[in-house]
Amino acid sequence: MENQEDYKAVKIWDWQTRILHWLNALLIITLAILALSFEITEELNMPKQGREVLKETHGIIGYFFIATFVLRIIWGFIGNEYAKWRDIIPFTKEKWQAIGANIKWYLSGFRTKPPVALGHNPLASLFYMPLFIVLISQAITGLMLAGLAFNFFPGSLFFGGWGEAAKESLEDILKAVHELGFFFIIFFFIAHIGGLIVHEIGEKTGLFSSMIHGRKYLPKE
Repeated sequence: MENQEDYKAVKIWDWQTRILHWLNALLIITLAILALSFEITEELNMPKQGREVLKETHGIIGYFFIATFVLRIIWGFIGNEYAKWRDIIPFTKEKWQAIGANIKWYLSGFRTKPPVALGHNPLASLFYMPLFIVLISQAITGLMLAGLAFNFFPGSLFFGGWGEAAKESLEDILKAVHELGFFFIIFFFIAHIGGLIVHEIGEKTGLFSSMIHGRKYLPKE
């Protein structure tokens, strides 16, 4: 790190936040790969049995994701100050001022001094909130689709007395919502990686490594 004497290591992320962050990221990537693999094998007219294995595996891993995602939501209420929802949701005047400062830094072509956030970057939080909403939608629609396709609990509880036509109609709607959510997650992933690279280079705070060891290197002033 350049001019290391001008920076101070500050503990930001607790170990629970870091573990849940990487678990959720790994599970989402795995689910996305399985979903894409299913679509590709369907386009290539691969045997249905193989496609069903991919689909069922996607559903099973979805349960693990829901478990870690729910834990992250809970940790937003009981974790340290940087894990809490009040650090994620940009609802204060200071957060919106920081959002404006970030936008000005982007518009300047990164020539000015970048604003430094202790916890979550307030501009990134504008994407985090719809992401959490989309992930909740993915969890609900995923559970329902798993109940329809494989009679998995708890989705199976809702369709005991339904006719086949009604199930097919609902399945089409659920698949459409689930697919839209998937496209948003892909968009978020690309934006997240792009923003990470820009802020890693611009801020020089060790943003990526902070989610491994928990510390950011912040300017002493």
